[in-house]
Amino acid sequence: MVSIETTRESNARAKDFISDLVAVFVGATGGIGRSTAKELFIKTERPRLYIVGRNEERGKTIVDELKGLNPEGEVIFVKHDISLLRNVDWICDEIKKREKKVNMLLCSAGYMTLKSRDETAERIDKKMAVNYYSRFRFATNLLPLLKAAADAGELSRFISVLAAGSEADVDVENLELKEKFTVHRCLAHCVMMTDFMVEELAKRHPRISFSHSYPGTVKTGIANELPPPVRLAIKVLFAIMTPWILNLHEAGERHFFQLTSLCYPPATGGTGVPVPPDLRVMKGMDDHTGSGGYLLNWDGEETGDSRFLSSYREMGFGQKVWDHTHALYRRVLSAKRKADEEAEKVRTGPPPRVDDPIGWRAG
Repeated sequence: MVSIETTRESNARAKDFISDLVAVFVGATGGIGRSTAKELFIKTERPRLYIVGRNEERGKTIVDELKGLNPEGEVIFVKHDISLLRNVDWICDEIKKREKKVNMLLCSAGYMTLKSRDETAERIDKKMAVNYYSRFRFATNLLPLLKAAADAGELSRFISVLAAGSEADVDVENLELKEKFTVHRCLAHCVMMTDFMVEELAKRHPRISFSHSYPGTVKTGIANELPPPVRLAIKVLFAIMTPWILNLHEAGERHFFQLTSLCYPPATGGTGVPVPPDLRVMKGMDDHTGSGGYLLNWDGEETGDSRFLSSYREMGFGQKVWDHTHALYRRVLSAKRKADEEAEKVRTGPPPRVDDPIGWRAG
């Protein structure tokens, strides 16, 4: 276990090794993302942070809060629904217009519901869109900026906060769960695909560190979409489990540690806060120390059943996930192009003006 004392000591040294970071946090208007953002603004100098969220009021609140914590920092809130990949593409295009690098990409936006398959306009189940497909669309789109940071000898990291260590069997020929959809299978597919996309990205981009983390039992707003009786049951459960629940402040400290410590380096090179004396460089998902692709438990230690994961690795599951994910992206992009072409044919007059989201700097 990485003790909270060691975590805090490491985080306190971040200013000695890291400054002028550019970060993108998807889902940081509350919960783990917000807590990690606060740690970022307290522990680094002149950070610039893009926060992507749906709630404008909460976005304004976190912008003001972070500016109060670090007047030298800059925070930009971008209001958008990331369940649609076309929105993810728009956000990433705007960031790429404004930035030459990204040092951190943290994806913690979640969506929980007991509904069966609930498709978005892009024909993707909304739970899978938010918990898996949109997260890796951010990673794919922002890879040039993450690589630019790595090439400059700076921190370059991606973390998807979901449920590392909760792996289960999946339907390899039905990854999108168009058939036989259940909530349990949906989670299993998102977890397993996240694991292997992390590993595939780490292999393909060895100068960037990629992680899938399990945050522990933390009180967040992820259950807000559930029916009232279920929300009540969860509140009662949280009340009973209070002694074993990780508070949000500590969850933020631990994720900032995962984003900055050289306990989790990329496979090649890398920078960050040196490994604490009582710790070590962690093993990656492939059981190799410092491989660049990590499955992390709530306390920052390695997790995952290596024997179970090896059985899927041997069947080439990583390549299957890679091919499936990019094929889905191409499908959605193709549909968007067709829709744009049709809209262009019927458009009359100038295109509507789109106001900048809250906090966008002038281009």
